[in-house]
Amino acid sequence: MRKIKDPTLFQSIRKFLTEDMPVVRKKSVNTIDAYRYTINLFLIFLREKHNKLLSSVTAKDFCQNNVLDFMDWLLKVRGNKASTVNLRLKHIKRFCRFLMDENILLISELSSIQRIADIPNATEDNIKFLTVQETKLILSQPDINKTVGLRDNFFLYLLYDSGCRIQEILDLKLRDFVIQKDTAELHIVGKGNKYRVTPISQELIPKFERYCSIYHQASSYEDYLFYTIRKGVRSQLSSDAAQSFIKKYGDKARNFASEIPHLHPHLFRHTRAMHLYMAGMPLELISQWLGHSQMETSLIYARATTEMKRKAIDKISSAENSVFKGDEKFKYADNETVIRQLYGLM
Repeated sequence: MRKIKDPTLFQSIRKFLTEDMPVVRKKSVNTIDAYRYTINLFLIFLREKHNKLLSSVTAKDFCQNNVLDFMDWLLKVRGNKASTVNLRLKHIKRFCRFLMDENILLISELSSIQRIADIPNATEDNIKFLTVQETKLILSQPDINKTVGLRDNFFLYLLYDSGCRIQEILDLKLRDFVIQKDTAELHIVGKGNKYRVTPISQELIPKFERYCSIYHQASSYEDYLFYTIRKGVRSQLSSDAAQSFIKKYGDKARNFASEIPHLHPHLFRHTRAMHLYMAGMPLELISQWLGHSQMETSLIYARATTEMKRKAIDKISSAENSVFKGDEKFKYADNETVIRQLYGLM
């Protein structure tokens, strides 16, 4: 056991609860008790989920990742309603703002804490997405031995793999699918005419080439990648037509797995984002991948299910832990009740 690692944090907690809230902000006793309860809950969460003793908690533990996990813990482990979770989030945000106002953290750390303010409220329903097994089942439904089935198979794979919005897929020109040696990428113009490049899985290259060998034998690079021909006139594939065959394959797949939800194009986008997140892709990259204008839009994927626990190691905290190896023992380190009393948490 070691002495309190970050005494300034606990001094700040006491100041927040005994000076800032009652004196500066004129908050009622009940309101202050609610804030105290929330901070205590967060400390309990750190102990239960991250094995953090009270004496080892630092200001850096009040970070976006931990707050997101805290919300998930309240919803799934403690069974709190979304309204309760949102109240706890409000309390944590207010306390973190106080830490920033008190200059408890270094300037280089403020951006991490600031992102807490961007965390959206919890909702009662988790975002819907397909499991890997369900996705594979749906992608296998088109009959690739038929011309239209070959097109639909490639369309569904591309819709999932790229994470594109349906209109972004429909707007693709033949030139936008770029192959360089054994890699491929999509050149996309998304919402607000924002341009982005998205890498495409290598497995889609032969699907693209086979599709083109049938559908683009004499095409211009300016032709739409997906099209229909009516009365001899080639035109862009419509959203209604795409959604129609997507629904058809969802219905077929549901004969084998009844739990598959209603299939619509945006479900593939959510599914791809969730699969990337579960595979360890950082939210910042997922945001860029999906073409979100603001990173906080992608935060829904961080709280969507309890199956996705973060696996990233906090290298900064690990480095800090090694610095204090030689510190003397703190006489109250094994007495959390005393620590709470000392810093106004009781």
